[in-house]
Formats: sequence, C-alpha cells, structure tokens
Amino acid sequence: MKVLHSWLQELLDAPVAPEAIAAAFDDLGTPVEEETRIGDGLDGIEVVEVLALRPHPNADKIQLVDVDRGDGEALQICCGAFNMAIGDRVPLATLGTVMPGGMKIERRKLRGEWSNGMLCSARELGTSDDHGGILVLDGAVALGTPITEALGIEPDVLWELEVNPN
Repeated sequence: MKVLHSWLQELLDAPVAPEAIAAAFDDLGTPVEEETRIGDGLDGIEVVEVLALRPHPNADKIQLVDVDRGDGEALQICCGAFNMAIGDRVPLATLGTVMPGGMKIERRKLRGEWSNGMLCSARELGTSDDHGGILVLDGAVALGTPITEALGIEPDVLWELEVNPN
C-alpha cells in the first residue's frame, strides 16, 4: 500500500516529521518497505533556453548545445540527446548539483569540448521512467525558474507499506 506524507498531514492536527510517521508505522506492525523522497535532489536544476545546436567535432553521438540561463550569456553543454530545437525550454543541472541518483554535476571535458552542466530527461529528474530524450518544457516558463516550480513538484515522502495478511 502506498501512502503520501502530505496526505497524512491533512488528517493530523499538527505537523509530524516523516521520520516519526515511518517509525509509527513500524510500531503498529505495518513496516515501511520503501521510502521515496519526491523532489529530493532537484535543487540546482533550472529552466534554460536552447540558443544553438551544433555537431560535436570529435563525436557523432554528442552535440554541443548553447543555453541561456536568463543572464544573456551562452553556456555550452555536451549532450547525447537530439530531441531539442532552438528556442526550447529544457532543464539544466547546474555545476555542483547532486542528482537524485547521487551523481555530482561537474565541469567536464567530453572528447575535447567542455560541458558546463547537464541537460536532463524526465527519468534523470525522477519524475518519469521516460528516457526518450531531454524533457522539453512549456515555452512560457521563465528562464532560471527552479525545476520543482516549473513542474509543480512539492517536496513529499511516499511510503510503500507492507500489508499484513491478517
């Protein structure tokens, strides 16, 4: 059975920490099998606009993507997805971001070209299993908007509870 922390909070008179609720489930004989922190690891991911797309000079399966974070300066990203167009709004994991899977985004050289972040798919954001390319957002989303705000993600905790057969 799946239960959201936010749903339980609606039923309680006062705020209760997720850790206390998980412990209470265990004490009641309904242990937590799995805990998922929704929106966790998305700090540092923001909306950018694709300014230019060009082939990587040393790799056929990578393209160079120039993006604008809203400061008017082009930032180069090396990307293996080819589903974007100039003018698209996409999520950028900025330098220093720790992704939901634990990978830290750092400035890296890929086959001789610098990448200053990572453009993200829905799967990399943990919002879907779709890995069909970079997540293309609504064009009305302002540049620099945090991805949690752009996607309407509120931090929450989802518990998968062990169902007792009795």
